Amino acid sequence: MRFRVLPIVAILFVAAAMVVQFAISFSLEKEHVREVVEYKMQSAQKDFFYVLLGFHNAADEMRKVVLAHRDDEGELLEATRGALDRYPYIDNMYVKFAPGVYRDKEGNYFPRTYRFHGQTITTAHGSDSLNYYARDWYTGALRCDSNGYWSEPYIGASTQTLIASHSIKIEDEQGQLIGVVGDDFTIEWIKDILQDIKPYDEAVCLIHGTNGSLIAASDSIPPSVFSGQHLDFRFNGWRVYSQTMYPINMQLMIAVPNHLIWQSIQWRSIVTLCVLIIGIAVLVLLFRRIEKNQKAYLQVENEHKLMQNEMQIAMNIQRGILVHDFIDDERLSLHATLVPMQSVGGDLYDFYRDGDYVTFIIGDVSGKGMPAAMFMSATVTLFRAAVKRHLSTNAIMEEINSTLSSNNSLMMFVTAFIGRLHLPTGKLTYCNAGHLPPLMVKDGVCRWFDMKAANIILGLDDTYHFTEQSTTIEHGEQIIVFTDGVTEAENAHHQLLGFDHLLELLQAHQQPIDDQAIYDVVCRFSAGAEQSDDIAIMNIVWKEVEN
Repeated sequence: MRFRVLPIVAILFVAAAMVVQFAISFSLEKEHVREVVEYKMQSAQKDFFYVLLGFHNAADEMRKVVLAHRDDEGELLEATRGALDRYPYIDNMYVKFAPGVYRDKEGNYFPRTYRFHGQTITTAHGSDSLNYYARDWYTGALRCDSNGYWSEPYIGASTQTLIASHSIKIEDEQGQLIGVVGDDFTIEWIKDILQDIKPYDEAVCLIHGTNGSLIAASDSIPPSVFSGQHLDFRFNGWRVYSQTMYPINMQLMIAVPNHLIWQSIQWRSIVTLCVLIIGIAVLVLLFRRIEKNQKAYLQVENEHKLMQNEMQIAMNIQRGILVHDFIDDERLSLHATLVPMQSVGGDLYDFYRDGDYVTFIIGDVSGKGMPAAMFMSATVTLFRAAVKRHLSTNAIMEEINSTLSSNNSLMMFVTAFIGRLHLPTGKLTYCNAGHLPPLMVKDGVCRWFDMKAANIILGLDDTYHFTEQSTTIEHGEQIIVFTDGVTEAENAHHQLLGFDHLLELLQAHQQPIDDQAIYDVVCRFSAGAEQSDDIAIMNIVWKEVEN
């Protein structure tokens, strides 16, 4: 049922995600356009400033020439001509003297150089009829400080083109007015700047005067933005940004079509939609895979629980096979400890007492887990059958080996040590099948049992004849036999306990040395590390000699 509802939930999720994505994309795209346009406006402001700075510098240089050479007409004319050569945007460079200031001329006098139909013309006029004192560029310069006056664009009388004027007043050291120096410049250079700063091919850049009149545009104005006799970008599918161009107070306007923003958002929306659809499909597949895995996990978990129950049963069976009624009387003490690495293991021990004799075995099956446990159970069963029919340890070993070697397709094997102790005399006969040597303890002193002959391990060759050996132990001496889970125990640094270190730790052990003491030493050495192998330890103490 949950997966039937999933497609509907997925569709609602896609719709909600699309709305959120569209809103975010539209906001981001507007912000991106705003940043691009603002950057372009800053670039235009910089371009405007440096071009206008050139006009101002030309006027200021001319002012300095007038102060130094105001009575030298040739020097003044040469300076006006040089300004036009240095500044290609300047259309007219002039000096308008105040009445009666120029000594050699009567009336109003102004030298100038201007462009006319591709030619550069230099003239010097002086006439009472030329009354320029009321002109805007003259009176404006008198009102302004050293930064000068910038006029509104107007049609030049001589060139009949759109021009603007920049003028600076000239005063001597006593503050007496000398006149006004200025330059006229065409507006054509503004169109070049507008074309350069276009943020998009379809955008339109415009310059308006302070009175709102259109001065220049980067492109032809689309007819759709005309509202009567006025331009109206804002309500005709355009997004408009504006800024005042210092110092001439012209208004820069950049209009961007809205469809450019929408187009970018549409592409982002399509890409996002595809990603969302793919994501939903992957999510549905993932949910179905999770459901399938959950079913498989439940099945595995049930099988695992069943296996745990079976392992618990196997552990109980294995523990039931082992002898737990140990010997502790006036002549003998025999005790054993077995700790499997897993629930069941392959280490084994057993013993059989017949009158004055005690026969014991300890062994270690190759491998771990259930196969080793089954092989271990078979070995214990074979020992119990053979020890009742044979008196020698090598005969017992050969009977066990013969049976284990037959049909052993997995090539499993057992290392084993079988000993037979005569309680009245302390004589020990034994047979070792590839197992570790026993540890002999007398009055707290430990030594390794010296075995002169070695035999092969059990389970590989049913024709092998095992060698029996014998020795006599002393009164009160212990025989401790164990598997390699003791000497090959690892600590947290992956170091092995080993034979020599085991003896050192046992010699330093404060308690009597027995199977539990050896296990305690192993546990302290491997603290912080997991048990790496099964451990079996058997401790046999011959207490006294029978009279």
